[in-house]
Amino acid sequence: MNVAFNTAVSGMLTAQSNLAKAAGNLVDSSTKGEDLIQPLIAIKQAEIAHKASAAMVKTASDMTDTLLDIIT
Repeated sequence: MNVAFNTAVSGMLTAQSNLAKAAGNLVDSSTKGEDLIQPLIAIKQAEIAHKASAAMVKTASDMTDTLLDIIT
């Protein structure tokens, strides 16, 4: 189970990093008058990746709880 938690947390951290980078790109593009579509798509992708990783944490937690219920 520890591997699942580590993978999920790593995914969440990566998504947060990607979000920060995309937000910076959005500001840069906005100030230069460039197209905002790609940075906005990257922000949405980071949001979805973070939600997926959070769901993985919940699932791993539920599995651990179920395993502990079986053992005790």
